[in-house]
Amino acid sequence: MSFLRSIYTLKSKLTFTQRVLLLLLSVAVVQVTIIAGFYHFYFSDVLKHQMRQRALVQAREIASDPQLIAAVKHQDVSAVHHQIARLQALTDAKFIVVGNKHGIRLAHPNPHKVGLPMQGGDNERALSKGLSYSSIRQGSLGWSVRGKSPIETEQGQIVGVVSVGYLLSSVNATLLLYSTPFFVLLAFVLFSSIFAAWLFSRHIRKQMYGMEPKEIATTLQLQKSVLETVYEGILAVDADGMVISANRQAIKTLGLPSNSKRLQGNKVEEILSPCGFFIGKGATPDELENAACLPQLIVCNGETLVATRVPLIKGDGFSGWVTSFRLRDSKSSLTSALLHVRQQTDDLRVLSHEYANKLSTISGLIQMGNHQQALDIIRKESASHQAFIDSIVTTFRSKVIAGLLLGKYSRAKELGLTLDFDPYCQLNHELKSVSEEELATIVGNLLDNAFEATLANPNSNRIVSLLLSDANDAELVIEVADNGKGIPDTLKESLFEKGISSKQQPGHGIGLYLIHQLVTDIGGTILTDDAEPNGTIFSIFIPRVFNPNVSRTKEIINNGNI
Repeated sequence: MSFLRSIYTLKSKLTFTQRVLLLLLSVAVVQVTIIAGFYHFYFSDVLKHQMRQRALVQAREIASDPQLIAAVKHQDVSAVHHQIARLQALTDAKFIVVGNKHGIRLAHPNPHKVGLPMQGGDNERALSKGLSYSSIRQGSLGWSVRGKSPIETEQGQIVGVVSVGYLLSSVNATLLLYSTPFFVLLAFVLFSSIFAAWLFSRHIRKQMYGMEPKEIATTLQLQKSVLETVYEGILAVDADGMVISANRQAIKTLGLPSNSKRLQGNKVEEILSPCGFFIGKGATPDELENAACLPQLIVCNGETLVATRVPLIKGDGFSGWVTSFRLRDSKSSLTSALLHVRQQTDDLRVLSHEYANKLSTISGLIQMGNHQQALDIIRKESASHQAFIDSIVTTFRSKVIAGLLLGKYSRAKELGLTLDFDPYCQLNHELKSVSEEELATIVGNLLDNAFEATLANPNSNRIVSLLLSDANDAELVIEVADNGKGIPDTLKESLFEKGISSKQQPGHGIGLYLIHQLVTDIGGTILTDDAEPNGTIFSIFIPRVFNPNVSRTKEIINNGNI
C-alpha cells in the first residue's frame, strides 16, 4: 500500500507534459525491450541449432575415417591421438573426444584426462544403438553443444564413439558478436524515441501555453463568461469565413437565432448581409501587421453598427477575424422594449377599466338592495370569464402566449372589436426554432396592427380573426385577418422596411419590421393577401425546427410575389 501511495503522490506532482513524456518513454522502453528479448532468444536458438548440426556432421565424418577406426579397434592411443590432432587443426570445433566401446577416453584436448571415463552421460545411444545425435551437456570442459557418432568397423561392430563439441561460452560470444550491431541500432532507436518524446512534450506544452488541462478548462470558461458580460457584440470567424464564436449580445444585436451553437460552423454569408466587414474585406496591411482597426460605421442585417475588427493570429499565421460591434444608437433596442412595455400596460389598463365598470354596476345594485341580482352578475361574470380562461389555457400550452391572448381579447372588447379564435387553434408542442417571447412579439404586433386597421375602416364588421396552430409536423402557422381598408399599392413592396407604415403618425413602422426580422432569421415565410370582404390577411409559416440551410432572407409578400 505504501508503494502505491508513493506512486500516486509522485503522479500528482507531475505536470501533464511530464506525464506525457513519461508515458512515451515507458512505451518506447517496453517496445525496445520486447524486440531485444525476442531477437536474443530467437537468434540464440538458431545459432545453437546450427552448432548442433555442425557438430553432428563433423562427428559423423570423423567417425567414418578408416585410420581412426583401425586405431580405435586396436586401442592404439598414440595413433588415435595423432589422427585427432590432425583433424582438430582442420575444424573450428572446441574439442574432439574419442572413447572406446566402454566410454573410456582415447583422445582428449587435455592429455591428463586420457584413460578416464567420458562425462555427460550421453554416450549410451551411440554405443549401444549405433545412433548419431546432438546434445547439450556439461562435460569436463564445461557446458557444450556436441555431436555424437558411433565408430563402426566394416562388419558393423561398434568399437567406440566420437564427440565433437562447441562450448556454450563460445556460442554466447558468437551471439554477442553478431548481435552487437543490432543492439546498437536498438539503442539508437531508443534514444531517438526518447528525444522525439521530449520534443513532443515540449510541443504540447507550447500549444497549451504551459498550462494544465484543468487550467485550460478554467481559462476557457472564464473567457466565455467574460464574452457574455461584455456590452458589445463579439463575433469571431476563421480564415474560411466560418463562424467560430458569438456572444449573446452579438446574437441579440444582429437578430440571430437565440442558440449560439447553431451558428458555429456556418458560413458568415448565410447569416449576415452584407458580411464583408466580418471576413476582413477591405482590410489594410496596417490592420494585419498591427492588429488594430479604427471603429467604422457599417450596415448589417438592417442595423447600423459601430464595429471594430482585429485579425486572429495563430503562431505566425493569420487564421481569421474577431469583430466587436454595437448599435450606433440604442433607438432600435429601446423601441422594441417600449413596444413590449406598452402592450403590457395597455392590457393591464383594459382589464382595470373593464372590471372598474363592472364593479361600479355591482356596487350600485348593492346600494339599491338588489343583492341577488348583484350576486347573479358576479357568478355569471366569474363563470363566463373562467370558462374562457380555461379554454385559452387548454388550447395554448404556452403560458406566455395564453396570457398575451387573454390580454388582447380584453383589449378587443374595450375597443368594441371581436377577437375571433379559429376552431383549429392549438399550441401543444414546444418550438425549437423560436422562443415564447419571440412568438409573443410576432402575434402581439400582428393583432395590434389588425385592431388599428379594423378601427380605421368605418364600414368594417369589427371582427379580427386569429389562427395559431402547430398541428402541422413541419411548421407553425399564424394567420391574422383584419377588416380594415387593405394595404395601399404604394406600400406593398416596402411594407416590412423599418419606419414604413400606412399610418401618418411618427413612431410607427416598427411592428412589421420586427416581425419580418424574427421570421426571416429563423427561415420562416410571410404571406399577405386580401381578406373578404375587406382588409388584409397576414400568414406566417415558422419551421418547427430551425434549419440553417433555409434562406435567411426569404420573404414572400403581396399575394406570393417576390
